[in-house]
Formats: sequence, structure tokens, C-alpha cells
Amino acid sequence: MEDLLTLPGVGPKMSLILLNVVYGKVEGISVDTHVHRISNQLGWVGSSGPTKTPEHTRKAIESWMPRDIWHEVNVVLVGFGQEIQTERAKLLRKAMQSSQPQEAARILATCGLDVHKVARENDIQLPESFLCGDLVD
Repeated sequence: MEDLLTLPGVGPKMSLILLNVVYGKVEGISVDTHVHRISNQLGWVGSSGPTKTPEHTRKAIESWMPRDIWHEVNVVLVGFGQEIQTERAKLLRKAMQSSQPQEAARILATCGLDVHKVARENDIQLPESFLCGDLVD
């Protein structure tokens, strides 16, 4: 990874992706702005509070996350982060179709999605239990 970091325009995120995709080596979790933001919102960065940079986030989540799932984390969270920013109604519909819609909606709310507003604006029917109180603890 250190050799890759000497190339112009190549930072930790790209180095880790390159090592994983090209060489099949998982040396760390590739953290972009989506992974950084969502990890902080979900409280995955530790008790010391939100991290300031993606690199700090990477170190924080690598400290507790099982290494055998590191290669999947970036793909899952980047996709989730993109949908929560641009495809909110689509994401909420998926949550409502899941086996645990209340829990899925709670995760969306924790990540900043105003579930009630998105449902109202996009004519998405929420279960009656959602109408009472906030979805975030």
C-alpha cells in the first residue's frame, strides 16, 4: 500500500480498492465520504464521538469490525449512502418491503432520512405503528 500512496492522486481509499480488486488483497476498509458519514451516524466510530476524516473513520471501524467482512463494507455502504442521498423514496419502499420494516426505517432515520416526510411526499403508505412517535430512539 505504501508504494501506491506515492503515486500522484492516489490516497488510502484508492490504494485499498486497487489492492482488493487487482490483487485480491484485503489490507483495510476503503472509506469514502459515504462510508465516513454513515459510519459516524451509526455510531460505529467509537465512544470518543464523530471522526473528522475518512482515514480516522477507517482506523476506528477497522479496530472492531471483523477482518473477514472488510472487503464487503465499502461496496455495501457506498451503495447505501448513494441511495439515501438521491433515491430516498426508492430506499424507503425497499425498507417497507423488508422482513423488518420498522427496524429498516429506524436505520434510515438514524442516517438522516426523514421517513415521514419522504413517505408523505412520495405517497408511500407507512404502517400505523409508524405514525406514533419518532423512529429514532
